[in-house]
Amino acid sequence: MSAFIQSILSEFSMQCSTSDSVLVANGNARPPAMAYHLHVPRIELTVKGSLSMLLPKGEDKIVKYQRPVGTVTYIPANSWNSPLWGTPVICMSIVFWKQDVGFSISNWDGTQFKEVEKFNLENSSSSVRDRLLELAESLAWVHNNRGETFAHIVYALLNDLLHQITDGMSNAQGPLSLLDEIKSHIDSHYQADINRESVAATFNISPGYLSRLFSRESDVKFNEYLKLARISRSKTLLTSTNLKINEVSEKCGFTDTNYFCKVFRDINDCTPLEYRRKNKGVSI
Repeated sequence: MSAFIQSILSEFSMQCSTSDSVLVANGNARPPAMAYHLHVPRIELTVKGSLSMLLPKGEDKIVKYQRPVGTVTYIPANSWNSPLWGTPVICMSIVFWKQDVGFSISNWDGTQFKEVEKFNLENSSSSVRDRLLELAESLAWVHNNRGETFAHIVYALLNDLLHQITDGMSNAQGPLSLLDEIKSHIDSHYQADINRESVAATFNISPGYLSRLFSRESDVKFNEYLKLARISRSKTLLTSTNLKINEVSEKCGFTDTNYFCKVFRDINDCTPLEYRRKNKGVSI
């Protein structure tokens, strides 16, 4: 998987960074239902075809843009974009968490998603990337930002990722950290009745130390990570099975269906049923 991502980043890094190649979602308009809205910065690359999307611009405008192959869209922290899946397109999303970088490649054939793939570059924070992200975030909210300086910063971010992936493929990965092991445990036991105390006991540490570990080394706190793990699995069940909502809730570790629906809506800006209706048959 990382080889595919490497090839995409390599192709984009060879392109000229111009003010027309990078578009920024720098507006304050309220996101529509089903928009992708995160508290961390993202980069969207159009790898093949052309992707139509809604973006916020200015104080209250929502503008429809056509993003052809080779273009880059930067979505700063707490902003959003809303893809309008129409003609066939392949695109890659890059999400910058605190320590990790998440990659998601979507292949839309015009009717449904095919071969949707995900990859995480873990424990990959670097001083260079941190500084570039800081610069990008500070410039992203400049009104109608189309400067070449911003484009150069975004392409420098892509090159930094390319370097790390290339370097990682040629070096063996070191042992997992304690936090990695805890996250892996949560990912494997999300359906069970686990909580901060039980997970801390499993790793023979205090609940307080577990909370400090997440606060210090992760982009999310323990409870939020557990919720995200459960909701992520619920999305797969919603789109690939005919289970009832209460059955999905139970299989994902929620004992209260109403609470499951509330958490799902808080994270996805839609109800589980709305999500199922729009994404039925999509691979997650």
